[in-house]
Amino acid sequence: MPSKVILKIAEGGFREKVFIAGFHGFGFVGYLTARHLVKVLKGVRIGYVISPFMPQVVSTCSEGIATPYELYDTGSAVVFLPNAPLTRNDVFRVPYALAEASFTGGARMAILVGGLDASFRGGEGVLRYAATRSFLARYGYLVKGELPLEEGLSIVGPLAAMLAYYEANNFPSVAILPYTDPSTADPLAAKTAVDFIAKILDVQVDSSELLKLAEEKVRLEKELELLKSKAEQEGGKPKVPTFYV
Repeated sequence: MPSKVILKIAEGGFREKVFIAGFHGFGFVGYLTARHLVKVLKGVRIGYVISPFMPQVVSTCSEGIATPYELYDTGSAVVFLPNAPLTRNDVFRVPYALAEASFTGGARMAILVGGLDASFRGGEGVLRYAATRSFLARYGYLVKGELPLEEGLSIVGPLAAMLAYYEANNFPSVAILPYTDPSTADPLAAKTAVDFIAKILDVQVDSSELLKLAEEKVRLEKELELLKSKAEQEGGKPKVPTFYV
C-alpha cells in the first residue's frame, strides 16, 4: 500500500494542456461537468491518482477497471474524473497532488469547476468566477463580461486548496462557479460549466444530454410534488419512488 498520494500519468501528459478538475461539491457540478467532458469528447484514460485513503471500490468499464480517481486526455485538455467522492483524508492530499503535478508537468492553465449556492444570486449572469492574478494577467479576456465572486463570499474545500497552490506559484487558474441548487444534483448548472469551458477550449461540446437530464429532473420533481399533494388531500402518505440523477 502506498504511504502517500501517487499520481501516475503518461509522460508529458500535462504538457501544454488545459487541466480541468471538479469534485462532488454543491450540486455535484464539478463531477457532472468532468464526467460529461470525458464522455462527449471521448477522453482517453492516461493516468490515475493512487492514495492509501481512497475509497476501496472499483467498477468495470470498457477499458477494464474504473478506479476512484482517474485522468483523461480529451485532446486540448486533461480532465480529472473522481468516480468516487474524495475521502475525508484525501480532501487534504489529492487536490495538492493534482495542482503540483499539473503545474510541474507543463500545463498552460487550470480550470476548476464548482457550484455556487443560488441563494447568493444577484444581478445578471449564470455563474461567478475566481481567478489567480496570473490568469487575469494572461487570460483575463476569457472571462470578460462575467462577474467575479463577490467579496465576502469564500470558496472552501478542494477548489480552495488548488487555487491557493496556483496563486502561490504564479500559475494561471480560474474557478468557474455556476449558480446551483446545493441540495441535489444539478445537471443544468453542469451544462452552464460545460458550455463555458467549451468556449475557453474553442471546441464543440454537445451538452444536450445534460439539458435532457435537467428537464427529466424537473418532470420527476413535479410528479413527486403531485404525489405528495394528493396524499395530503387524502390524509395518507404517498408511495414515493426513489429517483437518481
